[in-house]
Amino acid sequence: MEIINLIINSVNGIMYGYVLLIVFVLVSLLFTFRLRGIQVSHSIHALKLLLTTHEKGDGVSGFASFCISTASRVGTGNITGVMGAIATGGPGALFWMWLMAILGGSLAFTESTLAQLYKEKDVSGKFVGGASYFIRSKLKSPMLALVFAMMMILTYTAFNGIQANTISNALTKYNISIYITAIILSVITGLILLSPKRDAITHACVFIVPAMAIPYILIGLYVFFTNLQLVPEVFRTIFVEAFKPSALFGGSIGATISIGLQRGLFSNEAGMGGAPHAAAAAHTSHPCKQGLIQMFSVFTDTLLICSISGFILLLSPEAMGAIKDFAGINLFQFAIESHLGSIGSYFITICILFFSYSSILGNFFYIKVGTSAIRDNKLAYFVVVLMTIAIVFAGSLAEFKTIWGAGDMFMSFMALINIIVMLILSSPVHSLTRNYVEQLKVHKDPVFIKKDDTHFCNDDSVSQWD
Repeated sequence: MEIINLIINSVNGIMYGYVLLIVFVLVSLLFTFRLRGIQVSHSIHALKLLLTTHEKGDGVSGFASFCISTASRVGTGNITGVMGAIATGGPGALFWMWLMAILGGSLAFTESTLAQLYKEKDVSGKFVGGASYFIRSKLKSPMLALVFAMMMILTYTAFNGIQANTISNALTKYNISIYITAIILSVITGLILLSPKRDAITHACVFIVPAMAIPYILIGLYVFFTNLQLVPEVFRTIFVEAFKPSALFGGSIGATISIGLQRGLFSNEAGMGGAPHAAAAAHTSHPCKQGLIQMFSVFTDTLLICSISGFILLLSPEAMGAIKDFAGINLFQFAIESHLGSIGSYFITICILFFSYSSILGNFFYIKVGTSAIRDNKLAYFVVVLMTIAIVFAGSLAEFKTIWGAGDMFMSFMALINIIVMLILSSPVHSLTRNYVEQLKVHKDPVFIKKDDTHFCNDDSVSQWD
């Protein structure tokens, strides 16, 4: 196990300390410039789309796709990941998570717009898409599409182990055996994934996301405003330590930025390539609409929910003083107890059950789509269901460090492939965005008509828009 951890740590050190960090920053800055900061200028419009657009058609609704992707994004990374980021990289890591989310909004917009543009229909007539599909159909590279699909399956399978691990660790506080947790989680997962109605995953996510997010946000706001006198100092600490970390957290700005990218990417998945598979499943009148909705999901995840987790910790002097004595979810349980007493620990345990389990369902949606990109039949579906149940069981029992490291490693390769592919296919997104914004300027509800756009009229890869 020590050798495995050494290999994982070495790979992650190179990927997040150099390769992925450089690629992420440069490409997200390029997209921000080319798309004229759409992630900021059209953020309010994105919220309006989410709240008012209910288009009917062969796919799921825009809100449902938002819930599926948010279910995957909003999970362990929003609590345990933030605790780890601050414990390892210091309070300044939160600043870099914010910056990565804002820059990453351009990547989230681009990848989901591409997924909508190049979506296909599977054997059951449902819309499917994402990097696995447009690499094959547009770039004409079936081998790279296969590699990406395999990376996606491995990444989200590892993520499901992480979610299960967090749940089992949270419940040990109440003397619930990790073996009992493993069995219960595995049975529930099997019942949902093997349900005759495959839409059970979508329905579960649409229910769980609002149910878990709203109470958590309200409690976070309560903690924020009842500790208002500490807020200015917390903000000052975040910004100062973003550029000058204290020795307590290693004292390295490189480590702080790297941890901010690593935990930010795990949390919001901007540019990673998973969320576009939910975006492609939606029915919409213009590809950019799903790009904007998925972009807003990134902001919901990091700028709102991760910030709440961070402030619950940073506004607790007791928890910050004991930051080296606890790890992950146990640190957060200690922090919330310092604010709300024992009831806070019960509340956060319930939240982590919702957060993490909804992520298991959202992650499986991506595993299923990645599998269908390789082999679209019932046997393949059954195999990945068994694989998911097995990793949920094993993840509940696994060592915290190993399961997190493996998830980060697979994620880094998946994200690197996806970002490079987006860079190659950025021209169609630029054209679509210009088309969308021009229609908005004349107060139209934007509609994409392939034959009316000279950029796409002869492109057979966008056949679903004929």
